[in-house]
Formats: sequence, structure tokens, C-alpha cells
Amino acid sequence: MAVQKNEAISADEFRTLNRCLDEAIADAVTAFADERENAILNQAADLHQRMGALAEEQRRLVDIALQTIKAIQTGNIGAAGATGTALVKTLTELRELIERTLPEIRLISGMTKGPPAQ
Repeated sequence: MAVQKNEAISADEFRTLNRCLDEAIADAVTAFADERENAILNQAADLHQRMGALAEEQRRLVDIALQTIKAIQTGNIGAAGATGTALVKTLTELRELIERTLPEIRLISGMTKGPPAQ
């Protein structure tokens, strides 16, 4: 602007301008870094919550499966009846839960391919 108006800029004025620019840039970089860190922390908290919910659902299904197996092992209940059906249903739900969530877990973890073939 000084050039456009053909005005002279003193060395002190230039140093002041330069200091103001340095401070503004430093403040902007700090604000950006803070926002980025907050975004990363929020993503981590969300992931932690989702993984916790997944673990709870898996635990619930495994507990049901174990209870039905114990009932069958008592010898009074046959595997072909309602208890056996409940066991199959629970194990099917567990498999579907894993199949539904495993691709997302692999994507989040950076593991885009399945385990190596054996």
C-alpha cells in the first residue's frame, strides 16, 4: 500500500509490521494445531466408544452361548430343542456381528487386507 501511495516506510515501521506478521502467523499455526489435536482426540474418543459397544455386544452373545451350552450339558435338555436353536441363533448373530464390523475395524486400523491364507 505504501508503494501504491508512494510513501516511505521507516525501518522501525517495517520491523513493527514484520513482528505483527510473525505473531499473526504463529497464532494461526497454534490455532490450527490445537484444532487438529482436538479433532484427533474426538475421533479417538468416538472410536473408543464404538469399540466398547462392539465388545459389549460380543460379550453378551458369548454369555448367551455359554449359558445354553451349560443347559445342554446338564443332560436334561436336548440340543435339537429350543435351547439348541437359541445356541445356533446366538452363534449366528455373533458371526454376523463380526462379519459386519470386521471390515470397518480393518479399515480404521489400516489393515486393508485379511489375514494371509494358510
